[in-house]
Amino acid sequence: MTNIGLIGAGMIANIHAETANRIGTTVAAVHDPRIENAESFGSLHGCDVCDSVELLLERDDIDGVVIAVPNDLHAELAMAALNAGKHVLLEKPMAMSLAQCDDILEARNSSGKVLQMGFVCRYSPAALKAKQIIERGEIGDVLHVHATLLRQRGIPGLGGWFTTKSRSGGGCLIDIGVHLIDLGMHITSKKSPSRVHGKCSQAFTAETYSYEEMWSTPVEGGTFDVEDRVRSLVTDRSGTTFQLEVSWATHLPESSMKDGLLIEGTTGSLVVDLWSDELQKGFADNGVPKTETVQIAVRDAWEDAFDGEHQAFAEAIASGELADGAGTGEDGRLVQTVVEAIYASDKQQEEITLQ
Repeated sequence: MTNIGLIGAGMIANIHAETANRIGTTVAAVHDPRIENAESFGSLHGCDVCDSVELLLERDDIDGVVIAVPNDLHAELAMAALNAGKHVLLEKPMAMSLAQCDDILEARNSSGKVLQMGFVCRYSPAALKAKQIIERGEIGDVLHVHATLLRQRGIPGLGGWFTTKSRSGGGCLIDIGVHLIDLGMHITSKKSPSRVHGKCSQAFTAETYSYEEMWSTPVEGGTFDVEDRVRSLVTDRSGTTFQLEVSWATHLPESSMKDGLLIEGTTGSLVVDLWSDELQKGFADNGVPKTETVQIAVRDAWEDAFDGEHQAFAEAIASGELADGAGTGEDGRLVQTVVEAIYASDKQQEEITLQ
């Protein structure tokens, strides 16, 4: 039986706890400085409430820790957990800067414990199937990936920490764009970005935005100094290009573009809707274009993805090693490299070359 602790008691922490319960992992304890949230979480999930991070990390009955807190606390808490001898599942983004990513990696290496990044989209049934198809060579070499994640009204807690750059490090790019950056490179095994061009903008304000259900409720009179949309083109050293389109909010009709990837290869293509039970495969038969629908075994795609992530973490705790396909600390750092390059490109209004 695997026992874990949760640092953070917000909505994503509740999803982690529900997932742990489904796969047979025990949530032993939680800590959140917002005591009412922690107590409510403890009551809901039947776990102890620790008054401090230190008390949670001192517990011998906790094998691993899930860190689900605001971005500016990721590095500090990940290092504390690793240094305390705990395996860590760290929610994205890895940190606020490359320097912090390096500090986390140093702590992981010194501790000998597992660090798994929370790149849950890797475990979407459609993403898993797409990766299998690409690895079997069914669409040839990947030439281009068009990745989209466009929310119609999905700014999380406008005015709170999500939209405050000093706490979040950025807006929709560092919040949800990181999933697509990681997923594109992971599925294609193209992990050598060389050139990055990005454009970040803010189309909405607190006055023009109408709140709908999201991770967190708005904070009246709060800060909104981050982007709500990003467009970027990343070129890999192999020549493969990645087009990224991400928004927290848009005037596009709901679901006009699916969360997922359009992947073009030299001999075929894939249309990957991350939360569907099928994907479309394009190819040629004696020069004639054909389309095949590939069925995927799905129970609930969203839950299946989180189940896969937590099963990988449980296996890593048991073996002391990350399984193939799990997000590593190096993967988290690579994504941070691309994120920082996109922000730099937007600020300097020019393409950024990566070493």
